[in-house]
Amino acid sequence: MLCLTCHRVRPALDRTDYTAERALLIVSRGLCACGTPAPAERARSAEDRKPAGAPK
Repeated sequence: MLCLTCHRVRPALDRTDYTAERALLIVSRGLCACGTPAPAERARSAEDRKPAGAPK
């Protein structure tokens, strides 16, 4: 949930990620504005860039 660069709360990827705990963290630490995707997001976007016929 926290950015590894700035240690603030990363933007939610899904509406179910919005919880009371997340809101308290945003108030106490702030919201990340780094623009650096999380490791899982980077892996997903790398798969999206593969050509259609490439093996997974």
